[in-house]
Amino acid sequence: MTKVFQQYLDAVQANQQRMLAAQADCWHSWCRLSLRTAGDPSLIGQLDAPMMSGASLLQASADAQHDLLLVLERWFGDQQKTWLRQPAAPCTLPLDIGFSGYLIASRATRQIQHFASTRFSYATLSAVRGAHLAYRKCRNNPVAASVFHPRLSG
Repeated sequence: MTKVFQQYLDAVQANQQRMLAAQADCWHSWCRLSLRTAGDPSLIGQLDAPMMSGASLLQASADAQHDLLLVLERWFGDQQKTWLRQPAAPCTLPLDIGFSGYLIASRATRQIQHFASTRFSYATLSAVRGAHLAYRKCRNNPVAASVFHPRLSG
């Protein structure tokens, strides 16, 4: 139990440091971007850092959830082993089934979460690429309306 509790404390400390670093990165990149204006031709190059730092912040949150789920699984696994060492009692089988069910569901949840956070990272990269593409199209065809050059309806 002491080992699992130490793992929990280590996970919380590491994730807190990751979250603080990601938040600081977001703050700095957003502040640098807010100094620019929409008419600045180098604006698109400046959008990468805020978008990626926002993704890093969300990834740090997903990583924290993943790490804490892993620690919780370990704790439940240790508890299950402790219960199985006890002399047979009427509640042993239901508890064993409950622990096993929880562990299976938790592992599946953790795997789904990992897949989703990986896909989210890819979506952020796709958004940055899409923004670059839209900006290049707009720059090459200034007559077309876009986010960068909206048409005034008259």
